[in-house]
Amino acid sequence: MLILALALAIAVGGRLAAAQHAGDPHDAASKSEVAPHPFEPAGVPAIAHIPPRRELTTDGQIIPKLHQLTLVAKKAADGSLTYDGTIPGPTIEIYEGDKVELTLVNELDLPVSVHVHGVHYDIDSDGTRMTGSFAPPGGKYLYRWTAAPGTAGYWHYHDHVVGPGMDGVRGIEQGLYGALIVRKPGDRLPDKTFVLVMQSVWFNNKRYPSTPLLEAKLGERVEFVVITHGSRFHTFHIHGHRWLDPGTNRIIDTFTQNAGESTGFQVVAGEGVGPGAWMYHCHVHDHLEDGMLGFFVVRP
Repeated sequence: MLILALALAIAVGGRLAAAQHAGDPHDAASKSEVAPHPFEPAGVPAIAHIPPRRELTTDGQIIPKLHQLTLVAKKAADGSLTYDGTIPGPTIEIYEGDKVELTLVNELDLPVSVHVHGVHYDIDSDGTRMTGSFAPPGGKYLYRWTAAPGTAGYWHYHDHVVGPGMDGVRGIEQGLYGALIVRKPGDRLPDKTFVLVMQSVWFNNKRYPSTPLLEAKLGERVEFVVITHGSRFHTFHIHGHRWLDPGTNRIIDTFTQNAGESTGFQVVAGEGVGPGAWMYHCHVHDHLEDGMLGFFVVRP
């Protein structure tokens, strides 16, 4: 009887130990759900904007410039609406004191516009249906902006007429948006700029693994412009990197944006952490689980 009791105790104890081990989140079975190292991230390689250098006067001031630009509203192969065939549209970079004459060419079969944030313009450049400042199907429209003193910052532009009502939000949802950067003389220029637009559970209207793959070399100065559209707030975070919260002396690695907001910051790629595939993502959990993530790859 004693031998039988001992055998039973050993068997029960073994089953309990096995059950406890199976529930351990650190066991081999749980670890098998995590991709092995090294990890090669997926994504669509993003084309960086390379900031142009501007002529300076003898006293170090920027020479004001008139920028004559053209944007073409067209459909992409997947049916998205775009400016110049890309989402986001081209990044527009100017300095305080500059003026912009932007001609919108509409190759779509519906009216489309350009509404800009941050800079000065008259009502006939508002880009709204009620002001008639839009390009009809097959037509054109000219917008005029002025980057007056005090308008330096990270802004954006977007359509404001596509849709069934006066609000015109459907064009934004389908990809008609882009970044506007207004610099001041003396601003430190990055080596490259990336634009990320958070909308629904997308970055630039894509979910992982089709989100933008951002690439830089170790030590390069990289500028990020982050914009939010849609009906949700988002919390942006990049792994391994930190930056100065604009207008403060706080160092941060995460910030929250509501719809219509935009900001920008610069980091040195891999500073203090080295090369690697550093994740960027929305820190709202259900957004992240729905594919709102991508990778900033720092190459040696």
